[in-house]
Amino acid sequence: MYKNIVFLSLISLLISCTSKDNGEPDSTLIEEGGIFILNEGNYSVANSSLSYYYPDRSEIRKSLFYKVNNVPLGDVAQSLTIKNNSVYVVINNSGLIYGINRNTLEFEGKINGLVSPREMIFIDDNKAYVSDLYSSSITIVDPVIYEIIGGIEIGKSSDCMIKSQNRVFIANWSAYNQTKLNNTLMVIDSDIDILVDSIIVGIEPNSMVIDKDGLLWVLCSGGFMNDEMPTLWQINPVSLEIVKTIEFEDILQNPDNLCINGTKDTIYFLNNGVFSMSINSLKLPDNAIITSVNNTYYTLGIDPVNSEIYVSDALDYNQDGLVYRYSATGTFISSFEAGIIPGDFEFNY
Repeated sequence: MYKNIVFLSLISLLISCTSKDNGEPDSTLIEEGGIFILNEGNYSVANSSLSYYYPDRSEIRKSLFYKVNNVPLGDVAQSLTIKNNSVYVVINNSGLIYGINRNTLEFEGKINGLVSPREMIFIDDNKAYVSDLYSSSITIVDPVIYEIIGGIEIGKSSDCMIKSQNRVFIANWSAYNQTKLNNTLMVIDSDIDILVDSIIVGIEPNSMVIDKDGLLWVLCSGGFMNDEMPTLWQINPVSLEIVKTIEFEDILQNPDNLCINGTKDTIYFLNNGVFSMSINSLKLPDNAIITSVNNTYYTLGIDPVNSEIYVSDALDYNQDGLVYRYSATGTFISSFEAGIIPGDFEFNY
């Protein structure tokens, strides 16, 4: 990554405008209007961490879970979900979910006994689904009492999930431990917790959003080994019919991190750089609104209020990664350090 002095100078300049961690937290640590940043850390090293960024004053607070609870967060922090006054942190390789207070970050409880959890989605206040990389079942948990209360066999591994009315769409992103292609969305009726249907899409569906018209968008990379062209799908979640499919031009591309703005009329994704596209467009954008020059762009997030763009740079995957902040049109605003491999953004409104 560091190939010349010019690039090193640029990184030094970007880091120089970073706000440093401001000491030990207190009971009023977390205020609304900021961004939780979950840093994955390295596999089997248990150096994941939780950061919090205040855009209004360009202030970053780092390693907050450890500072508040005096224990490490765990081995590979995968995803973070906010519900009511709690924050739920899914720790993939540790096989657990932590619940912490949304304001103080104090430990509230944990769910043990998970295999390789990926994401958590709430059905209601007392029921949530957890997807899993290595299991062929969706785990049903009660987030109030922190217990596993059931499961739904889907026959494949699972990753990202999204809810539309009483249906939960679940992406079969990984081909691990299955003979069938990883090109399916499983459809669960969340009223009765039963798999009711499935939809064939492209290989390796990695991210999903729902637009202002209630239509489901699915981004597929085409496979880790570039098995087929990457594709972008628009699906009617009621009829389960494919509305349109847009194919990328290069089989070697690996688009991911599909996001949507607050008004739900513009989608964004990573494909080396950052691209934006109207939901009414019939073709992919020709140019990135944020280009990548020797960056290792890893995760994308769009502020639901002002559509500012946050994109993380994992750098060498061993040092604290950077987060770049841009306007909705791609104008650079600032950058700051987070933790090792910044992997998930959750906007705390």
